[in-house]
Amino acid sequence: MAMGKFARLGVEDAQIPVTDLVRRTSYHPESVPLVFEADRDIDLPAWVSAHRDELRADLHRYGALLLRSPGKPSYGKPSFDAIVAALSEELVDYRGGAAIRSRVDRTTYTASEYPNDLDIRQHSEFCYSHDWPMLLFFYCDVAPWDRGQTPLTDNRRLMREIPQDIRSEFARRGLLYVRGYGYNRTWQRSYETGSREEVEAICAAEGRRVEWIGGDQLRTYEERPAIARHPVTGEEVWFNYAHGFHISRMDAGIRAALSTSSADTDDQLWPNNVYWGDGSEIDPATISVVNDVVEACTVQFDWQEGDTLIVDNMLCAHGRRPYTGPRRILLKMAESYADLAAERS
Repeated sequence: MAMGKFARLGVEDAQIPVTDLVRRTSYHPESVPLVFEADRDIDLPAWVSAHRDELRADLHRYGALLLRSPGKPSYGKPSFDAIVAALSEELVDYRGGAAIRSRVDRTTYTASEYPNDLDIRQHSEFCYSHDWPMLLFFYCDVAPWDRGQTPLTDNRRLMREIPQDIRSEFARRGLLYVRGYGYNRTWQRSYETGSREEVEAICAAEGRRVEWIGGDQLRTYEERPAIARHPVTGEEVWFNYAHGFHISRMDAGIRAALSTSSADTDDQLWPNNVYWGDGSEIDPATISVVNDVVEACTVQFDWQEGDTLIVDNMLCAHGRRPYTGPRRILLKMAESYADLAAERS
């Protein structure tokens, strides 16, 4: 079956003897993430392969799983590749995404290259698009010296905690995402091509309107619902990035990082924005309420080298805290929402 943007890339299964020395625990009352800690440095890919069905069920219940063993595993990134392969054979691509990241190999990316002194607000990958990866896999190759956490937010909890009047308005009106390229992330880097025609074809296939501005800048428009239903659990989840895309969220730190001249305007500096589905402006006060609820519902843990974090992209949003010193978190994405929904319809 063709999978469009999120095309299956293929990964070999891990075939490793099984070991059983892992205990379940949690660092937060909400059990996000659910943590699996080994008593010693074990063969985690083999353990994951042997417990695939149970881990899938736990992921649907808790939204995120953290796999941890004492010290950094001697097999490093190949272990990460094998863990991912043990849970999913359907890796997907990232062309057209809004994040600033680089491709490490055919199926692996850097988690983010956003300035390290700035927060990355909580989000679900590609929630602003018609299709998205269902699974995210993060691997801590180099732990930050301080902070640099990948905080997590239960999107089901957001559905309960966001005031009903705001939740109803988002559900009724939907959202229009406006994304600008050619500022801090070029369209060539985002879509991994230098061809305008190819970009236009990709966007047309995804229901995204294209506008070329000036010599070589791209702006796209895409209407999306603000609330989605998980195709496996059937639960409604808060699934949008209004609190991150809205121009009111450009704080002093972001302005300083993006500015090249005192004459820069907000529209020049902030390439993304979000409106109600009909194109009318969203009151910044509404965005502020949503942002406050998101932060109140967010938990975090400190990375250790060798950690693997598995996130259900619809059930759980993620972000990044500022940090100093080195930090290298790798990312793989798997399983197209559109294909999974079609299979279950």
